[in-house]
Amino acid sequence: MQSIAAQRPRVPRRYSMVAGAIASIAVILLCKPALPRAAGPITVGFIVKTLNNPYWAAMQKAAEAEATKKGIHLIFEAGKYDGDVSTQISDIEDLMAHGASAIIIAPSVSASVAPALERAEKAGITVIAVDTAVDPATAANSFVATNNLKGGTEDGQWAKAAMGGKKPVVALLEGTPASSVNTERLGGFLKGMGMEKSQAAVDLITNGDQTKALNAMQNALVAHPNINLVWTINEPAGFGAAVALKRAGAQAMIVTMDGSCHGVGGVVGGQFGADVLQFPAKMAQIAIEEAIGASQGKKIPARVDTGEPLTTLHPQAGVPGIAPATALKECWG
Repeated sequence: MQSIAAQRPRVPRRYSMVAGAIASIAVILLCKPALPRAAGPITVGFIVKTLNNPYWAAMQKAAEAEATKKGIHLIFEAGKYDGDVSTQISDIEDLMAHGASAIIIAPSVSASVAPALERAEKAGITVIAVDTAVDPATAANSFVATNNLKGGTEDGQWAKAAMGGKKPVVALLEGTPASSVNTERLGGFLKGMGMEKSQAAVDLITNGDQTKALNAMQNALVAHPNINLVWTINEPAGFGAAVALKRAGAQAMIVTMDGSCHGVGGVVGGQFGADVLQFPAKMAQIAIEEAIGASQGKKIPARVDTGEPLTTLHPQAGVPGIAPATALKECWG
């Protein structure tokens, strides 16, 4: 019996040489590394928690201005509300599909968006967290933000000193539960006050929303009309609390954090006892610079603290701060 090999038709030598050449070219093409991206503007995604808060609107304005200045393609996205995790995850996936070189994000709930960010990192996309850390921290290449724990501690230290030995009856108006910003700011305040969360007269969730804070504070005053100290997660919640206090004819010291010009005006006008400044425009600018640098193969820092000075009309010994007149030169919005 003939072998299978013997049954195959003989291929002329000239065709064998051509086939060999084609095969060699195919091997070369397969082994050749991927070509770099075509020249042109890089695409950077920027995702914030919501645009219902003026803080994030200020960050958007600064990010868009910086993107125009640096000649990059910026895709700016936001959740429908603070805590809208599903929209943020969807935005991350869309940016991956659009070929973004970097994703800048202020996560609503850090641990919930981390898996999507880790997938982006594995796909070669640089992840930069702004304002709010991701959990775990390894889900981002860099973190650009206020030191929220430090800022919260400053609020607590100032409030404790400003009470002058008077027993505090405290209302806590929290932001979004499980958010690292809420955890750090509240933890810092309690640390500065030297108290436990369980010692507060009332602890309510506002999601950082002014209307929710107004309603929460009204309910708190019905149950505890002797409240004399209010901590709020941010300025919108602080202004909501101030309106509730005014309507009830009650007096209590409010400490908050954000550092908008409106908020510093609240310090000057007496609605807030103290406010801790943040710099959203600075965060946006640094994050975009890092995104561009990373696309060029440059090493970017793991952490950038953009600062958190406290401002008040009533300085307290041992608590660092700046005068409202200075704060009005550095505020945003």
